Amino acid sequence: MQRTRTHRRRGGAKIGPNDPCPCGSNRKYKKCCESLAAASEKAQGPWLRPGQTSATTVLMGLPAQAQDLHIINRFVEGDPRNNIPLEGAEGDYIVTFVLARPGINLLPEGQFSFATGLRGDSHLAITRPAFTPPDPDADQILIAGRTEDGEFRFTGFPNERGFLGKIQSSPFRARNRRDAEHKAYRALASSLSNWSAHLDIPLEVYQVDTVEVTTGNTQMSITTPYWEAPFAVTPTAQLMPEFRGYAGLYREALGSSSTVYRFLCFFKIIEGIRSRRERIAREAIAAGREVPRYQERFPATEEEIPVWLNAIFPVRRTWDGMALNAAVPPEVRGRRFGAVIDGTLRPLRVDIAHALSEESGELTLSVDELLHIQNVNNWITPAKCVTRRMLKNEFPAEFLTYLRDDGTFTGG
Repeated sequence: MQRTRTHRRRGGAKIGPNDPCPCGSNRKYKKCCESLAAASEKAQGPWLRPGQTSATTVLMGLPAQAQDLHIINRFVEGDPRNNIPLEGAEGDYIVTFVLARPGINLLPEGQFSFATGLRGDSHLAITRPAFTPPDPDADQILIAGRTEDGEFRFTGFPNERGFLGKIQSSPFRARNRRDAEHKAYRALASSLSNWSAHLDIPLEVYQVDTVEVTTGNTQMSITTPYWEAPFAVTPTAQLMPEFRGYAGLYREALGSSSTVYRFLCFFKIIEGIRSRRERIAREAIAAGREVPRYQERFPATEEEIPVWLNAIFPVRRTWDGMALNAAVPPEVRGRRFGAVIDGTLRPLRVDIAHALSEESGELTLSVDELLHIQNVNNWITPAKCVTRRMLKNEFPAEFLTYLRDDGTFTGG
């Protein structure tokens, strides 16, 4: 049974509002998924038959939003395994990493599959027919990883063409499925990066399945696909050169599979617009004109969020609770853009910049550290929404001219 969120702990005890949210966001429960609890309790999701490896479902959230799908096994009444919480309990876990060649989806959009139903793919040839190893009968590779969490063993399996497709850990101890994913990723990612650097090939993780050995319950990492859109764009004869630059950078962001790179593109647009406004303000003061003022805030209440989103997204569906929380997290509601940009987004951008472009100093962010990537995942959707709102305010003649601020379309 699929459930993406829940609010129950072992034995049915409720999570307290100040407890860590079991979804793994590192936020307090009251500031994350509490508002989704009722809906999650009602949501039954698609039932999967024993042995079924794939299914199709309508995913919640916004396009390109990273999230987890939880598949929970139900046992006969009275089996104590039914009382283990959604996030899992202390015990043994197996984590499987499915690889894919960049830009190539292993499944149609909207369809998901367990790792057992995916062959995976990469540019790394490990067995015949792609490559003949010293032992021509070898059918897998063994990988050892050692971190502050201990020693880990992984087995790499080829697809039918002999290219590395999946990497699976041996069972190891963890507090829950989220903790197991973090530990396994930390132990494996450095090896992937080392191979990628030496061989000059990408090694992209397409999906991560984390299985609790006791129950077989699985946490599956997924990314919401982009929505299909009708060709309904206001014809524009000319676009300002400045806007063309921002639009090009926005398209660059959407075309990248790297969460970090997308965030950097969005922040660069935000940063560019703020610099543009400072220049225009200086010119206005020098010419004795009124300085343009912008009152840009996140919506303060959950009821205001759909209207706010409808004003910046022409293609919209029903805004589910996960989309509302991702676009406007509870901790930023009612706050001015400037405070969130300077207090949250900029420090994150600085951490990334230190890791990617500083000539000296210690690294503060590593792309091989899943916790860092998840922090970027938490803030990339608000950054995207801020980007779209600022573009609309800054270039009213070029961007979303047909959308009113109440979310309705002009002329209709």
